[in-house]
Amino acid sequence: MADSVLNVGDIRVTSLSDGSVQFDPRLMFPDTPLEHWSHYYEMFPECFSGQHFLMNLGVFVMGSGGKNVIADTGFGPHGKMLGSETSAELMDDFVRKGVKTDEIDTVFMSHLHADHVGWNIDPATKDVPVFPNARYTVHRADWDHFTVPGDDSEFGMEPIERSVIPLEEIGVLDLMDGRTELAPGVTAVPTPGHTPGHMALMLASGKERALFVGDILINPMHATDTDLPFALDTDPAEAMKVRHEVLDRTENEGITVLGSHLSPPGWGTMVRWEGRRYWRGME
Repeated sequence: MADSVLNVGDIRVTSLSDGSVQFDPRLMFPDTPLEHWSHYYEMFPECFSGQHFLMNLGVFVMGSGGKNVIADTGFGPHGKMLGSETSAELMDDFVRKGVKTDEIDTVFMSHLHADHVGWNIDPATKDVPVFPNARYTVHRADWDHFTVPGDDSEFGMEPIERSVIPLEEIGVLDLMDGRTELAPGVTAVPTPGHTPGHMALMLASGKERALFVGDILINPMHATDTDLPFALDTDPAEAMKVRHEVLDRTENEGITVLGSHLSPPGWGTMVRWEGRRYWRGME
């Protein structure tokens, strides 16, 4: 349990996971040959199964000032992702970590891709929120982009119709337009590019800082190969600009980085080695 908890000043962060998915790297980096990743095999063995990526579906619960915020909700029990079977472990991990779904006050959706919204709605009922006492929140730009039929070319409309649109119909959805404090010291900040309304979470307590980056970093290797074109970025140029800005700031200011798809438990720091930047995980 100890290695699944991070304290950022008075903010307590619990790491959870919805499991992992295995897939060909060329699905996300079609212009990058498989051989390119080989020098990372020993550095990040948890991120590979042979030549395939093994990607964690990370989720974080952030407790501050008596409020609990969950950052994203995984892929859920919805079959295959990128051609890979999914294990939908998040609810079991809630039990393992001693976190209760009815203690969540805010569900923060960094963006509306399928692997970040999958446990929003109870799959058994299809119209009851998994987190019964929570408000769900996302940037207005993502809502406007993804709820237009046919406008989501990445995962199709099914995840949106299943896991996002019902939130508005039930009356538990809030749309953000800019920086928004969700709990004391837990602030959502716009980081567009991966999607039009992608947001990060800045955690600040005392002199300590951490940044949940969502899909700004799609894996640890992307911290080093920052300029590799990523197929799922809605605006590749903007996404790359934001990625550089975020990584530069976290490195220069010594800010802990949390990511949805970084090595479990999902947090670490930026370090320099032989002139290149790397993400280094921490227990």
